[in-house]
Amino acid sequence: MLNRFGQLLKNNSMIQEYCRLRVSSLLRIAIPVEHVEEVVQLQSQDISPIPGVHPCLLGITNQRGSLLWVLHLEKFFGIQPMPLAKIMKAIALRLVMPDGETRRLACVVMGLEEIISLDTQKLFPVPDKLPLRSKSLLLGLAKIDGNTYGIININEVFRILNPDVGEREESTKLVGISTA
Repeated sequence: MLNRFGQLLKNNSMIQEYCRLRVSSLLRIAIPVEHVEEVVQLQSQDISPIPGVHPCLLGITNQRGSLLWVLHLEKFFGIQPMPLAKIMKAIALRLVMPDGETRRLACVVMGLEEIISLDTQKLFPVPDKLPLRSKSLLLGLAKIDGNTYGIININEVFRILNPDVGEREESTKLVGISTA
């Protein structure tokens, strides 16, 4: 039986599908499949830097006629980033807002792993020792095949990048991003 979020309810547990990703040698994450739009390959020359935005935003790119912001996830999580490859892998995420507007964002990753099913009620809590931003971005942790994965809160990613966007503003606009 599915609940209103498309999660499988089974014996009082919530099973949801996640896409496992390797952001760096230090960070592995899982993103709800419902927010994954597509996997894209980007070349650095396809990304147009935007002055004055936080360094975690590499810029924007044109994906089939639509502008798509490109986020450097290592920087966003506060991890010392590795140099970017000439051809980068990214996962395009989407978030449908309550007013029906769709926001999109491409996140650069080191590798794509697989789709898995997780019981969201069996996640481990996020340790207090993590930086505040990392803690706010994670719903919990999961041990999978001997590795620890952070379960990403997609709503929080978009909230951090778009704290002041009103209902009528363009979906590609990112405002209020601190450069500190």
